[in-house]
Amino acid sequence: MTEQVLEDFKNRMRALLSSGDYSDLIITCGPDTYNVHKAIVCAQSSFFKKAEKFLMGKEAAEGRINLPEDDPRAVKLLVQFFYEGEYHPELPIHVLFDEDGRPTVTVPKQDGYNYDFPHTCTPGCPSPSHKVCHHHECTRESLSCGEKCINFICKKCTMPPPHDGDAAQLLLHAMMYELADKYHVTGLKPLAQKKFSRWCEAFWEAKEFAMAAEHALTTTPDSDTGLR
Repeated sequence: MTEQVLEDFKNRMRALLSSGDYSDLIITCGPDTYNVHKAIVCAQSSFFKKAEKFLMGKEAAEGRINLPEDDPRAVKLLVQFFYEGEYHPELPIHVLFDEDGRPTVTVPKQDGYNYDFPHTCTPGCPSPSHKVCHHHECTRESLSCGEKCINFICKKCTMPPPHDGDAAQLLLHAMMYELADKYHVTGLKPLAQKKFSRWCEAFWEAKEFAMAAEHALTTTPDSDTGLR
């Protein structure tokens, strides 16, 4: 699926949600109301699939599921994910390049490594060229590349930073991970985990990091190591 076709599909899904056309289920959280579709929401969440079958009283008459304990900001993004398979802010996916056309290193460099990307091994890959980055050293060992790198670029070292995010969103990604676990939402957990990890790399020195880390530790069981 091309990027344009995918974007056109997302636009149609956004329009379906915003218009409420053919809606057969209502989700409320705080002041917000979402006219959603069972075929979309319940197909992605076992919680909502069960909940809509056991509504009682006024909620049953209105076809309404209320989420009073959740943060409205996170629920808004949860609904967005149901319809788009993504939530804002999206992760940048394209590697940045400098004026010489070389990949830009976006992580703090450690002493002893050259970060010379792209890297191609020469015979024997002599020191110090074998110490490409703190994620990869070229050796003949089976756990390494076997000195066979060709135009190697470390994805972790050149991962583009969040382009429209800030430290406050650390907590938001932790909340999204919590909702993914709480409501058994297919595909949301790994996405929230990836975004949380990327934001941690960019804002680990910010005061918001401690708050987000505490939320992650207190809202998931010890056996869930996704954000730990």
